[in-house]
Amino acid sequence: MASTDLSAGLAEKVNEYRVMSAPLDQAIRELEYAQTLLKARAESDIAQTVPALGALADILDISSLDLLMAHDRLAFVHDAMQRQGMTEGEVAQQMRALVSSDDQSRNDLKALGISEEISKAGLNG
Repeated sequence: MASTDLSAGLAEKVNEYRVMSAPLDQAIRELEYAQTLLKARAESDIAQTVPALGALADILDISSLDLLMAHDRLAFVHDAMQRQGMTEGEVAQQMRALVSSDDQSRNDLKALGISEEISKAGLNG
């Protein structure tokens, strides 16, 4: 009989936990969704503000926001290039196709601490 009481007591605690945690789980899902929307908006704003950065993010399939928040941006870019199996020349070629060949685009990438080789090669036509 004690085993049945113990099982019933444990089941009650588990149910109590589920009831109490359900609103928290819902709030977490809503916060994660809001964070996703916020990140998407920031990424869009970044791409509009610095088109060369948006293009680089698209080419390397990375988040421009994650790139900007990276401790070592150059290493972040090189890691992304390695994951994509791309060389600086290949990135540069795609950059030329996506971004105007002006000094501002090249200077924007240099100011952000991103490889001068990529910005030169990619935007010097």
